[in-house]
Amino acid sequence: MSVHVFSLPGEVDRVIDGDSLVVHLGIMPGKELHGEHVRLQGINAPELRHAGGPAARDYLRTLLPEGTPITLVASQMDKYGRLLARVVLADGRDAAEVLLAAGHAQPMAGMRSVFEQA
Repeated sequence: MSVHVFSLPGEVDRVIDGDSLVVHLGIMPGKELHGEHVRLQGINAPELRHAGGPAARDYLRTLLPEGTPITLVASQMDKYGRLLARVVLADGRDAAEVLLAAGHAQPMAGMRSVFEQA
């Protein structure tokens, strides 16, 4: 099976919850895609209505405030039409790994394998 992984520079518009955000992406010089919904690949954070949900969202907002430059590494969309992506910070850290280490998310089995193969 051939998997096409792409990497795009972007900037955070807003954080929705502990594992999803809205970004704008630089798709080519002089062209940007605004309002792209992204789901962090490989993790699952509590929903906002559940215990820990607001704390996970607030932590991600602190990690990725509006205007934060990021790089998305993605290969697929989820069933809701969001990009499933690794969100890489300017310092090279993976946002999902930071959330996991802080205890605000749980690993989602099988989600990282696409990138490990790339």
